[in-house]
Amino acid sequence: MKRGTVFTLVGGGLVGLALLGAWQWRGNPDALWQIVSRQCVPNLQQQHTPSPCLAVDLDRGYTLLKDRNGPLQDLLIPVDKITGIEDAALGRDLLPHYFTQAWRHRSVLSDGLKKPIPDAFISVAINSRYGRTQNQLHLHIACLRADIFAVLTQLSSTLNEQWRVLPARLIGHTYSARTLTAADADALDPLVVLRAYVDAQGASMSQYSLLMAPRADGSFVLLTTHLALSELNLGSAEELQDRHCDLMTAR
Repeated sequence: MKRGTVFTLVGGGLVGLALLGAWQWRGNPDALWQIVSRQCVPNLQQQHTPSPCLAVDLDRGYTLLKDRNGPLQDLLIPVDKITGIEDAALGRDLLPHYFTQAWRHRSVLSDGLKKPIPDAFISVAINSRYGRTQNQLHLHIACLRADIFAVLTQLSSTLNEQWRVLPARLIGHTYSARTLTAADADALDPLVVLRAYVDAQGASMSQYSLLMAPRADGSFVLLTTHLALSELNLGSAEELQDRHCDLMTAR
């Protein structure tokens, strides 16, 4: 092995360890859960207002919260304590299909912008255990990055219902993708679809993240990436989203 290769591997490993170290020191990992459980839900029950959440639906088991990180990003957060994508309760028909609920509430982005955002621009994402800062399940509702929107449009005709590794990395990270019909998106939890793929790889859900975005024919594309220190990748599909929705200014 060449000395340059050794230095590259060692350097990459050190950076990877630094990334994991930064992940461990990520502030209060229970902040979202405290907002939901100590403020939003009690305020709805006692004062009939979901504040500081945008909405609380106790029957369906979720809240909507404006994310402080960016003007055009909202979060769907369960009212039950669910750690994250790796939680064993997900996918056992014990809980709502949170991706479906998040997609149904995509209009919250338009409310924030004060004008309609086309469905084609919107996506829903969840990060891996290592790519998130909070230990309460939360889904990010936000626009796609303009460059990612262009790539997905270009690749659309090459995708089908079988997972495949994309020919080029997205933002330097390897992604796999597949399609999901509109009917399946209603009937199947996208997280269950991902879990089947992860299990087939003999891997752990904790390392994976997922993004769902619509296609022109009414179906959806699912994109997943995972923890890979060689790529400096902590498994954060949220990286494909744009909290400012530049797609709207490019119209």
